[in-house]
Amino acid sequence: MNRKLLKHGLAVCLVLAGLLTHAQESAGDAVFSLDEALNLASENNREVQKALADVEAAKGGNQQALAAFLPSVELSSGYTTSNDPLYAFGFKLQQQNVTMADFDPAVINSPGQTNQFGTQVMIEQPLINLDAWAGKGAANNQVKATERKTEYTIEQISFMVKQTYYGLQLAQNRVQVMTKAQAATDSYLKMAEDNLQQGYLKEADVMAIRVRQYEQVAMVQEAENNVKSMTEMLNFLMGRDITLPIQVSDSITQVAFSFNNATSILNRSDVLAMQHGLEAHKKLSKSDLYKFAPRVNAFGAYNMYDADFGGFGADSYMVGVKLQWRVFNGGRNIGKYNQSKASYNKAQIAYQDYLEKENMELSKASRAIAVAESQMVTYNLAAEEALESLRIRTNRYNQGMEKTSDLLMAETKAEESLLKKLNAIYNYNVAVFKYQLLASESSQN
Repeated sequence: MNRKLLKHGLAVCLVLAGLLTHAQESAGDAVFSLDEALNLASENNREVQKALADVEAAKGGNQQALAAFLPSVELSSGYTTSNDPLYAFGFKLQQQNVTMADFDPAVINSPGQTNQFGTQVMIEQPLINLDAWAGKGAANNQVKATERKTEYTIEQISFMVKQTYYGLQLAQNRVQVMTKAQAATDSYLKMAEDNLQQGYLKEADVMAIRVRQYEQVAMVQEAENNVKSMTEMLNFLMGRDITLPIQVSDSITQVAFSFNNATSILNRSDVLAMQHGLEAHKKLSKSDLYKFAPRVNAFGAYNMYDADFGGFGADSYMVGVKLQWRVFNGGRNIGKYNQSKASYNKAQIAYQDYLEKENMELSKASRAIAVAESQMVTYNLAAEEALESLRIRTNRYNQGMEKTSDLLMAETKAEESLLKKLNAIYNYNVAVFKYQLLASESSQN
């Protein structure tokens, strides 16, 4: 009996210790490295796709704002018929088809039906349009703001993928640790039941092992459910069907890291996005102010007329410059300017508030790494101590110097310590990823 217990006790120690370096194994395309998961997310994640669509929409708005500089060209063609004396005589003038007979009062008063086919090319060229120019500047800034915002969205998704990837790795390792511990407990229970029949153990000892077995079954079920949840989340982030299986190829080990001594977030892409957005608000406010100024536009028209369809028997042109100044429009411009000025002031306050909060988050993330690193060292030592304690208690139990409850307590402690060690590594890695996100700098100028 003592030899059997010794063998099983040592097996538990070796199995639990070996799980710390165990790599996940699976077949087929369900196996992903972290880099593969990140690449797939950058291509298929819906938040990234929506952000890229926002960039295209902002560029479309910027193209619309080019109207402040570029001419507009309109081609139109139409047919008109009338027996109205004024229109009929005018049609003949435009067609350059007036004769002396058309000045006969009877003809002028009763011209009959007169047809007019007209084609016109109309061109308008803005010359001085201050509000539109300021609007074009705002549109440029809006494009830049959206591009920086998209850049940070991609970085946030990358952080979430890393967090979820290692979360899945942790969950799968927890299942393995608990499953192996459960198998060891099952073996203890079988031996205990055999020893009970032979009179070597009491019923209370067997019941204690059975209670431990029930607890482990529940813990394994919870861990397996967590694996499913993390799998669904990682699939979702990568833009895959959430029901597809996933195995992670990278092991849950401490990531390499060194501080970049970042003390400010002014060059971070999301902050740059807010800066460009703030500038866009400022220029929009100027645009509303410039609505009080006059506009100067040039225009030109080339016309072709004929009495028959498809004919171009006569042509004419017209060019000119127009000054337009809406002095008062019921207070609409004043109200619009006051509204945009208030919106700009609010944006300034929001920007300063965001800076302070994010700088606090950066400082907090820096401290979190130090705490996580300290915990990782502590739990590593605790796991080593727990495994050694389990080995010693197993030997003493086999010598009749320990109770069954003491052995179970040592086995439970060893399992908990290993799980805490794995969790400490995960917490450290996530803390590093969080700091890298908060301390990142935009790759664009």
